[in-house]
Amino acid sequence: KNANTNADTVTATVTVATAASPSMHRFVLSCALVVTACLHRQAEGIPLQMTVNQRSSECLFDKLDFEETATVSAFILSGPELKATLTLEGPIAEIEDISSASDLQTALNSFTAKASEESVAYSTLLDFEHLRPEVDDDDSVDDDDDGKMEGKDSDADEVERRKKQREKQREQFMAAKEKREKLRALEQKKVREDGEPFVHTIVAPKKGWYKVCIEASYYQVMVEFEMRKESDLGLNKNMQVNTYEERDLNQEDELLDKDTAAEEGIKDEDFQETRTSLKNLRKLLNDIQTMQQQERRRLTVHAETNSHSHSRMVLSSVLDTVLFMAVTSYQVYTIRKWFSGAPALG
Repeated sequence: KNANTNADTVTATVTVATAASPSMHRFVLSCALVVTACLHRQAEGIPLQMTVNQRSSECLFDKLDFEETATVSAFILSGPELKATLTLEGPIAEIEDISSASDLQTALNSFTAKASEESVAYSTLLDFEHLRPEVDDDDSVDDDDDGKMEGKDSDADEVERRKKQREKQREQFMAAKEKREKLRALEQKKVREDGEPFVHTIVAPKKGWYKVCIEASYYQVMVEFEMRKESDLGLNKNMQVNTYEERDLNQEDELLDKDTAAEEGIKDEDFQETRTSLKNLRKLLNDIQTMQQQERRRLTVHAETNSHSHSRMVLSSVLDTVLFMAVTSYQVYTIRKWFSGAPALG
């Protein structure tokens, strides 16, 4: 429906521009075809959606050249618990050694992940349920000074020094806690408010085959993930691999920049104005598509977490009710037994 609406908008733009200046018909029509193609470009760049069964994994394999940048993107869409483990490892084998799927499977069976200067062994927990950021090593509180002072005499100066040391450690602890809270709030905003996926970028230390895997824990999950390569899509200003939408946008900008008014047979003033309007229209279209995708992910996370919270609340209510009935039944039984053994009153 959105694509049809955008296509109607493009058609209306072509009609108005042609009526205003017939000489611009051929140029505007060609530009309109470029914009219409943008409406369908997401079909190529849709991330892979895969259901990962409990205690199993699903993987993607791809070839990377030496010092080639690769970006992994992952987003957990559904499951009883939005948790999974992402691993990125390689090189599994040399590119020349793999000519079939059986060769890749053989190399995979003999491969042992080990982080070094010539290999990658990255692993992290994707927790879209609670979104707790990892704690940096710098956040740990160093209390070695207390151990060094244990053998000293407990004079007044030593007591004062220990007091200052405890205050310093308390300040470090509070600063580390505040930093973790800020990181957690930022991560929550990225996923819950902006609908952004988890992203990790590496530079291949060696040429070969690499794999990215999603492993489920105790529950089945549906994951949307992909691995993008610099050789296919190029890099953006953040030194991450472009998305397919960004790649297409850059390529179409280059095509428009190479075109000239003389080739189109129109005035240079009309050409420049139309090209600027077209670039703005395409950028706006790309922004709308990105916002729609992020909104879809944000709503998905909200729906899943709300469903999980409701399930936990129902389970808690049932357990409370069963416990109350058990305690009440025991009390009734105890009272009846007590009265049955007591002498008659009066």
